[in-house]
Amino acid sequence: MPPRPLRAQKGFTLLELILVMVIIAVSMGIVLPRLPDIAGMKIHRGARKVGMIMKLTRDRAVTLRRYYRLEVDIETSTLKASYFGPENSYVEDEDIRVLEMPSPVRIADVVTSGAGRVVEGAGEIFFSPKGMIEPSAIHLTDGGDQEITIQPGVLNGSIRIEDGYVEFPTP
Repeated sequence: MPPRPLRAQKGFTLLELILVMVIIAVSMGIVLPRLPDIAGMKIHRGARKVGMIMKLTRDRAVTLRRYYRLEVDIETSTLKASYFGPENSYVEDEDIRVLEMPSPVRIADVVTSGAGRVVEGAGEIFFSPKGMIEPSAIHLTDGGDQEITIQPGVLNGSIRIEDGYVEFPTP
């Protein structure tokens, strides 16, 4: 019987394994810092939702020719729209859903020209049937180092969202 030919060894050498691990480590060092910050995405998403409910409330006030208010509850971090009803009191608008901030985002305070800075309880932002919005600002925080300021345009209803806590002149 003739001698068997030597089989080619299957597997990787130690040098090949180390080289692959180095390539993976360098790739992770480049990619991981570029991945989005999940908490940062939540606070920005919350700010956009606050801006949308402010625009929707303004649009409803103009369309239905009613006075509206946006109740900003700091304790529960929710926003709720209501209109001035026939019994001379505010009635919740069922067509505008109550907005709850996604965890860990919460409302830090609301500042209005009428009530000043409200840090507990609920603040109110008023909307006129002519499209004017009370000068105001809502500040969001993620409980860490991120803060965002949302300010509506008084005359045109445009919404300005800025990173950081932007001071609003209180009366």
